[in-house]
Amino acid sequence: MMSRLLSRSRLALVLAVLIGLVAGCGETPQTSEPDPEPPTSGTEAEPAAIQIDGDVGDWADATRTHTDPEGDGGTLDLRHLRVASDATYLFLQMDLAARMNLQEGNDLTLYLDTDADASTGRSSDPAGADVSWSFGERSGRVYGDDGSATDIGHADLGFTSLPTVRSDAFEIALNRAATPGGQALVPGDSVRVVLEGGGDRLPDGTEAVSVALAAEGSAIQPAEIGRTNPEAVRFLSYNVLFGRLFEAEARPAYERLLAAMQPDVLGFQEIYDRGAEATRQQVADLVDAPDGGEWHAAKAGPDLVAVSRYPITATHEIPGYRSDDQTYNSGAFVLDTGGALGGPTVFVLAHPPCCNSTESPTRDEQRQVVVDGIAAFVRDVQQGEGPFDVPENTPIVVAGDMNFVGSPQQPQTLRTGEIINTDRFGPSAAPDWDGSDLLDTNPRQVATPIHATWDDPESSFPPGRLDYTYVSDSVLDVANEYVLHTPSLSDSVLNAHGLQADDSAVASDHLPVVVDVVRK
Repeated sequence: MMSRLLSRSRLALVLAVLIGLVAGCGETPQTSEPDPEPPTSGTEAEPAAIQIDGDVGDWADATRTHTDPEGDGGTLDLRHLRVASDATYLFLQMDLAARMNLQEGNDLTLYLDTDADASTGRSSDPAGADVSWSFGERSGRVYGDDGSATDIGHADLGFTSLPTVRSDAFEIALNRAATPGGQALVPGDSVRVVLEGGGDRLPDGTEAVSVALAAEGSAIQPAEIGRTNPEAVRFLSYNVLFGRLFEAEARPAYERLLAAMQPDVLGFQEIYDRGAEATRQQVADLVDAPDGGEWHAAKAGPDLVAVSRYPITATHEIPGYRSDDQTYNSGAFVLDTGGALGGPTVFVLAHPPCCNSTESPTRDEQRQVVVDGIAAFVRDVQQGEGPFDVPENTPIVVAGDMNFVGSPQQPQTLRTGEIINTDRFGPSAAPDWDGSDLLDTNPRQVATPIHATWDDPESSFPPGRLDYTYVSDSVLDVANEYVLHTPSLSDSVLNAHGLQADDSAVASDHLPVVVDVVRK
C-alpha cells in the first residue's frame, strides 16, 4: 500500500511539472511546491511563526498552500492561498496577479467553513460556509443552519489584514476565540477555505482548501515593554486623536501608558488647538522627565509637537501639500542628544492626509507631495544645503501617522528617497549617510504577531498599519521596538507595568509606537 501511494505521489509531481512547463512556455520558468494532501481527521498542525507585518517572507512553511491556475480570473486573478495557525490565530496569505487595495473597490470574498462540515451553515456554493468576509465592502456574515445570515464587522472576527497599501500579496489574521453572531469562530481542529471574486474562485470547482489547525502554543515571543538597553534613546510616536491627551477622562490612561513606556522623545500628531508650551506642561504633569530632568517642546505644522528630555535647538517646517483650507507641512527638530548618541539628532514628524478620494488632486497625490518634501529635506541636510547645519552622520529619525492607505510609493519614498514630484522638490537621493535606504522599523504589538498601529472597532475599516518610524541605520542600531496594544496583554504583564486592559483604546484610536536606538 505504501509503495502504491509513493508511486502516485511521484506521478502527480511529474504531471504537475509537465503542466507547468507547458503553461509557462515562452516565460521564465517558475517552480512551486505541490499542494500537500488534505489533513486527515484529528491531525494537528504545528504553531506557525507568522507575523502579520505586510512581508510574506515568513510563509515558506505554511500549513497548506493551494496554487490556482494563472489567467483564469476576470478583474481579479487569484494565484496562491496559504493557511497557517497558532493557538490564538488563524492566518491566511493570498497572492494575486496584480496589485489592488484590499479594503476598497473589489468584490473579493473569503468563505470559511469553520467546523469543516459541508452540511452545516451556508447551503449554496460554497456549501458549508459558516462565515464570510467581503474585503472591499468591509463587512461579513455568519450563516445559520436554518438559512439565516447575520451581518458582522471586523471586530466580531478579530480581523486584521496587511498591508494597508495596494499590493499583490496580503496577510490576514482572525482571532480563533472570536464569537461572531454568538457562535465560536473555530469550534474544531480544522477549517475549509474558499476565496471568490472578480470572476475567479480558489480552488476551482466546488471544493474548498482544507487545513488542520494548531492545537496549542505560539511561536511568537512577547516584546519587552521596558528598556532592554539602558543606554538607548527611546522615541515614541503617537497620534493622540484630536488632542485627547488633554481630556480629563483620558488622563488616567495616558498617565499609565507614559509611565510604562518612559519615553525620552515624544512625537505627537493631532495636537491642533494647543501650542508647544501647553503640550510640554501636560506631559510634565503626566510623567516625570527621565533622571530628574525637564521636558522641552516645539511645534511645527498644524498639529505636530515634539516633546524631549533633550533640548530642542532648532525647528523647521517642511513644506508639504497645501490647499485653500488645509496645510500638511511636516516638522523637523534638532535634538541635543550629544551625551546619548554622540551628537545631535534630526527628528522629523509627519502627518499626511488620511483616506482615499477621487477628486483632483487625490489623497494619494497629496500624500506623495508630503513625503517628497521630507525626502528632499533629508537630502538637503545630508548635502549641507538644508536649514540645519549638522555634522555628517547625524542620526535621523522620521516618524508619524503616515496614513499610507493607497499607493505603496509613499512608504517607498520615505525608505529610499525616491522623489516623484521632482519638478518641485528636485532629484531623488538615498536618505542614509552611506547611500542606503532608511530602516523601516515596522514594530509589532507587544503580545501579538500583528503589526497594526490603528484600531477602531466602531469603524468599518479593520486594524491597519498607519504609523511608521524610520531610522538611519548606518549610524543607529535598534535596541528594542514595539506597538503598545493593552487589550492583548496578559493580566500579569498589565499588573507588572501598572496598566489596564483598555488604556490604549481609551487614549486614542492609534497605538503608541516605541523605538529604542543606540549609536553604532
